[in-house]
Amino acid sequence: MTRRLVVVVALMMAVVTATAIVPTRAVAIDNLVYIIPAALGGAVLLAVLIAILVANRKKEPELDLAPSQRPLIATEPRVRLGPDCRTTDGGMPLLCW
Repeated sequence: MTRRLVVVVALMMAVVTATAIVPTRAVAIDNLVYIIPAALGGAVLLAVLIAILVANRKKEPELDLAPSQRPLIATEPRVRLGPDCRTTDGGMPLLCW
């Protein structure tokens, strides 16, 4: 009797394990509820990416809130930090003298 019980339990465990491991069959979805928003979202994303890449990144001088060059501070020649230095085309220097 114990052998039959062990065989039945082992068989049930094998069936449960097999059904858990074997993947279900894939089913194609042709529902337009999913296809249309995905296509529209992809088109909008593509348009935004192209607009970002093509955008003119030139800074307009009339839109600046402060003058682009700071007046020099009349001090003795020494090493100064970036905020006290004149800005260059590449930006603000770290040190100047």
